[in-house]
Amino acid sequence: MDRYRRNRARSRQLFALLSDDAYYSQPIALRHPIVFYEGHLPGFSFNTLVKKALGGSSIDPRLESLFARGIDPHESAAALSQTPSSQLQWPVREVVRAFAAEADRLVIDALEHADIERPGHPVLDRGEAVFAILEHEEMHHETLLAPPALRPEGRASGLSAAHRKRPCAGAVGLRSCGSRDAGRRSHRASVWLG
Repeated sequence: MDRYRRNRARSRQLFALLSDDAYYSQPIALRHPIVFYEGHLPGFSFNTLVKKALGGSSIDPRLESLFARGIDPHESAAALSQTPSSQLQWPVREVVRAFAAEADRLVIDALEHADIERPGHPVLDRGEAVFAILEHEEMHHETLLAPPALRPEGRASGLSAAHRKRPCAGAVGLRSCGSRDAGRRSHRASVWLG
């Protein structure tokens, strides 16, 4: 439970760093705009644990579908409307954050109250779904630090005004700013942030 909460807190901090322009930008042509990932991380956890493993109900089928796919924009675009990812109508931040909050609430409820270890179950055997959602988000922390908006040379334009002047503005919970919680992945990623 604590690891899930730490992962989600770190993700929220990373997305809070970004200006609106950077949030909707697509800094890597073969990847989605950054907005996708703020919905994808909790959406993946919700879809994997609550819906697939535990048979729970949907929050918002359209948003679940929008945020369900992985790193390849052409897959999401094909699944949605044959429109290139850069031309999709992405939800406003408040909608993405409301979806994320509800997904988090349901995932946390499942982690606290559901039978998440079921021998022989294709997704819950030895708690595999839980490990998958934890590792998935941690992996994305590393990849989220690669876009120019979060690298030192991109800070001036990509970070929100509130984060441009703070020490360690881009080093959200990373070892380079003294966090005791940083793992190997975060330590390597902190190199991007100086």
